[in-house]
Amino acid sequence: MPIQLNRSHVIALVIALLLVIWVASGDAAEPDVADRPLNNQETSFKVGYEMFVPTQKASNVRVSAHVSANRSVDVVAEINGKVTALPLKRGALVNQGDTILEIDQRDIPAKLKQAKARLEQRQLETASVRNLYERGLTNQSAIASAEAELAEAEAIVTRARLDLEATHVKAPFSGVYDQRFVELGEYASVGQTLVRVIDNATMLVKGSVSENNIQQIRKGSSAYAILPDESQLEGSIRFIASSADPKTRTYAIEMEVKNANAPLFDGQTATLFVPQGMVDAYFISPSLLIITDNGGLGLKVITTEDTVAVVPVSILSAETNGIWIQGPSGEQRIITVGQGFVKVDEHVNAVLLNREASQS
Repeated sequence: MPIQLNRSHVIALVIALLLVIWVASGDAAEPDVADRPLNNQETSFKVGYEMFVPTQKASNVRVSAHVSANRSVDVVAEINGKVTALPLKRGALVNQGDTILEIDQRDIPAKLKQAKARLEQRQLETASVRNLYERGLTNQSAIASAEAELAEAEAIVTRARLDLEATHVKAPFSGVYDQRFVELGEYASVGQTLVRVIDNATMLVKGSVSENNIQQIRKGSSAYAILPDESQLEGSIRFIASSADPKTRTYAIEMEVKNANAPLFDGQTATLFVPQGMVDAYFISPSLLIITDNGGLGLKVITTEDTVAVVPVSILSAETNGIWIQGPSGEQRIITVGQGFVKVDEHVNAVLLNREASQS
């Protein structure tokens, strides 16, 4: 008995047959040529770069510093007593040994006179004992006892003389009588600070250098400092610390000032420069700088193989419209557009830009 097919069944069979034919013919429809691999230019990220030609500029190790006197000493009281005289005014120039302040002598002169008389007595007694010993009328023990009493008398005279000298507070060296910490009539105690004397004959510029720059500085090398009023001080490095500050990991250095044209003051702010010779310098926008993995500054450049590299740099100086940096040498292809989207060693499609296009 023949199968009866309705219209819907016929349509479904036709569609199924067409699908089978389409699938079967898929391989034949494929192109008969192999896939062409894409080149680097088609797969690389596009960046813009500028060609930077270096300019020779002077390089310096730059240090935040301050002016300091060669010596600054706080003179303390060596005896107790009332301040009785202030013969000099603060700020006066003093020579070594000048009296700056006087303390009440009280009974010290009398004690010194008494000690001298006792010493004279002990000297006579000791001479007498020695004479007796030479004549065989006394023994060695008597001489030793007499000499011990003589030495004690000499010590008492020396102590009284030093106490009397201490009533006149004197400048320990030539310089400036800078500060006074007591007033006339005030009672001073042993160890109390009385006055401050500063040796301004030799002035220094002191600063601290980072461990990255300490190898670039040598003792005796020429240096200069700029003060806030733009005046310049010439000098040479006279001291470089051998150990770092444990808190800041920096090394103290000192420049000795030579032939200052104007008075210098202890504590003045200064910027110290230690010249390093001429280097290749590049004038760039600060926005091109990046922070490197070790915390320094760097620039993204394009190598001869069109890959991205980072060169470490440092700032030489700053101007209103850009900064001068040093680090690389020779002509550099510096990425100015798209540097934030590419990584080190990544191959890029580098496009040369002119300055006007990159700044627009």
